[in-house]
Amino acid sequence: MPESNTTVRLKDNGWVAGIKYNSPFKTEKPGSFNQISARYGHGIANGGDNGNTFTWATYGAPDENGKYTNAYSFTMVEHFSLNISNKFSINGYGVFTKSKGGSSSTNTDEYFNGNQFYNRKTDFVVGLRNFYYVTNWFHLLQEVHYAVRKDGDNPEASMWKFSLAPTIVPLGQRDPWSRPHIRLVATVARYNDYARDHNYSPYLQINQKRWGSYIGVRTEWWLF
Repeated sequence: MPESNTTVRLKDNGWVAGIKYNSPFKTEKPGSFNQISARYGHGIANGGDNGNTFTWATYGAPDENGKYTNAYSFTMVEHFSLNISNKFSINGYGVFTKSKGGSSSTNTDEYFNGNQFYNRKTDFVVGLRNFYYVTNWFHLLQEVHYAVRKDGDNPEASMWKFSLAPTIVPLGQRDPWSRPHIRLVATVARYNDYARDHNYSPYLQINQKRWGSYIGVRTEWWLF
């Protein structure tokens, strides 16, 4: 009989749990809040792949038995919004993620298809966005953003990003969450040596420079 190329994989399992706390703030203009949340995924449901927390997006490599028994991913998110006045709002956020695959390796290990996958990572992102309401329909957005990532035993890859975005708001609301937005965005980013030399941004795959820049038009809207 001809040989079969079918790969048989063992059954695996996992679980995930999360909690979120929301606290309103009293400010001159209503709508201010602070939110903090935490998520823990275990086993094949660790969900820590590429900064996402989808349960099915398993992070890392399996162990020697092809399972993710000891895999995990922990994520904590801090998010706040302050409507200081009819002229200003501030929106801040921070995200910390630490993930480990099923393998005991601290760096890379072999995936099912033979490719080498990182088996441990740590991500940290923090940012602050300021809204200046020039008029009801014209807002000026300013944002500073910092991100750092460590894959396996590699050095940290980090980036600072600064953005200025004059924004048209067709609904004419002085609200950070009013949509749609039509933005003219000017961004400048600074990468550390490791991020620059190892293409940690799509921009760096074209221009391997310490400083990156972007100018363009973006639109954003929500369906619900």
